[in-house]
Amino acid sequence: MPKSSSSGHRRGFFSRLGIGAKKWENEHLPESHEITPADTMLYGAGTTTVASLLASGNRQARTRQAIYDKWAQMEADPIVSSAVKLLVTSALGGHETTGDIVFIEKRPAAEKDEQLGKMVDDIREDLSAILNRAAYPMAYLGGVFGDSYARIYTDQRGVVDLYVDELVRPPLVQPFDRGSRTVGYAIYTGERNFQRLDTSQMVRMKMPRSQWVPQHGVFEKSLKVALSTDDVNELPLMPAMAGGSLIYPAEEPYDNLTSSLLGLVGQRWMDSIDEQMLTVNLNDMSKDMQDRFMKSVTGMLKRSKEIAEDAVKGGKPIMERVRHVIPVFGDKQLTRVEGGGQSGRADNISIEDVMLHARLLSGAIGVDLSMIGFADQMSGGLGEGGFFRTSAQAAESARVIRVSLAEAFNHIIDMHTLKRYGTVFPASERPWRISFYGSISALESERQRTLNDGMGVGIGLTQAIAAMRDMGASKKLMKTFLAETMQLDEDQAELYAELAETATDDGGVKGWP
Repeated sequence: MPKSSSSGHRRGFFSRLGIGAKKWENEHLPESHEITPADTMLYGAGTTTVASLLASGNRQARTRQAIYDKWAQMEADPIVSSAVKLLVTSALGGHETTGDIVFIEKRPAAEKDEQLGKMVDDIREDLSAILNRAAYPMAYLGGVFGDSYARIYTDQRGVVDLYVDELVRPPLVQPFDRGSRTVGYAIYTGERNFQRLDTSQMVRMKMPRSQWVPQHGVFEKSLKVALSTDDVNELPLMPAMAGGSLIYPAEEPYDNLTSSLLGLVGQRWMDSIDEQMLTVNLNDMSKDMQDRFMKSVTGMLKRSKEIAEDAVKGGKPIMERVRHVIPVFGDKQLTRVEGGGQSGRADNISIEDVMLHARLLSGAIGVDLSMIGFADQMSGGLGEGGFFRTSAQAAESARVIRVSLAEAFNHIIDMHTLKRYGTVFPASERPWRISFYGSISALESERQRTLNDGMGVGIGLTQAIAAMRDMGASKKLMKTFLAETMQLDEDQAELYAELAETATDDGGVKGWP
């Protein structure tokens, strides 16, 4: 009985602070029931169908395997691969002496509780080497395919190993979601090769789905149930969609770069053909002599071709001169005609055409072209490695990769504590936190710059307040100065203006030593 009274007292206290739950529901929720299907087609909205999810601009829906095949093809390209590696390196960094990437640190709760602190120390000792070994390949595959996976191996000691190699490559694994939670995995490579795994056996590094990738799997999504059910546990089990890749926006620039390179190389091949026409004077020759003469000339040319082919195949130059003897009677029997005709092209493909698409490709991924093998493109005084510390795109990619990887590693540690200690901590009560060594990353550089700017502003504000107090400014005057001149908020100006009344005769502050 006292418990219900206390609960009612709390509800009454919060109801005085805002609108009650029942009142809010009565005022806001009924309006949504007035929407009809016909309303979705009125006011110029047009028809809303699943087909709108199957296209994005000029990109049409593809199967999951076709999407992954495209990304795997792009991954093999040196520019794309180097760009993704650069983003992963800038995100993860690495300790300058040990090379460690991931660090398991104590939260304040573990610092105060000896038992929790000992648990975090044991977790760090058991898992640091395992997580550091898996961090780079998981981050790289996550950047390319939007997802990466690791098979978790456990025993009574907890997690003892992680497998991140080809058997759990993203195109082979189909995760299943209930709502936004991953609840299981299926690995299917044929009728005889089907494996079903749960979340205690496999972990998924899921990159944020900031862009929709048109795909046919949307047909299998139970849209009506997913949108009408309030209980997340009643949602249907659905295969997860492909997405989250850092290279998806670069598909079109990649295709254009490939085409321009093919055109440039093809043009070089065509121009490398040295073709000539020979006219043979067969006048005053009998039929038999004509045949023998033409056979001799044709054989001579074929022999020259064979000598050149053998030299190319063998990889050795020809260290002798080739001579052919052609008898001539009276008029010349051979006349060479130079091939001075046009190639048929209206314009030549230049290297600038290729570089344009290379810049678009690297820009779509978020990497400066000068950092992936094109040092001649460097400008602006960034210097070697300047991209890491100045690029906003690198900083954003680093944040996305770090957050996704930290969530995956937290899940691995949860499985470790489950097997070893028989408990799993809620996300808000974990005694550890995952951090990365990012001294070379633009994200870390931006954080340090923001911290330094804040310290500079604070020092300048302190000096201004001290100067106003030394001049004998009143609280009202100081508040006006801070709010209008220093552009502080009213509540901050009110708080800092109280320092005007705390000045002592010797220039100090009342209550301070």
